[in-house]
Amino acid sequence: MVKKKNTPENTNKGGATKKDLKEFKEEIIHQFHIISEGLIDQIKLLAEGHAGIIQQLGGVKTRLDGVETRLDGVETRLDHMVKENERQHAETRALLKISFSQLDRRLSDLESQVKELQEWRKEVEARLRS
Repeated sequence: MVKKKNTPENTNKGGATKKDLKEFKEEIIHQFHIISEGLIDQIKLLAEGHAGIIQQLGGVKTRLDGVETRLDGVETRLDHMVKENERQHAETRALLKISFSQLDRRLSDLESQVKELQEWRKEVEARLRS
């Protein structure tokens, strides 16, 4: 058997040659490139998905802003309606108060007239008896 001379070019402590190590290194680098390209593609897809979501959220925000504006208009109209209702209620109460005071005065007048008529009747009856 011919013994090969151990040179740094041919072997290393584990028994692998520099060529083996270089090929192994190149294979690792190649696999890393494949994996990194896949990751880059997945990151791009994820970014596109996020962009779509952001765009959809922008549309939702726009629609919500429109709803909020319309709701503000409804609140304003409702406030006007409440004020108008309060004004009409106060006006109606004032009219009723006037009506009741007029009715009270008329009733008092009628009661006085009835009293006068009753007194007059008593006087007439008294005259007729005498």
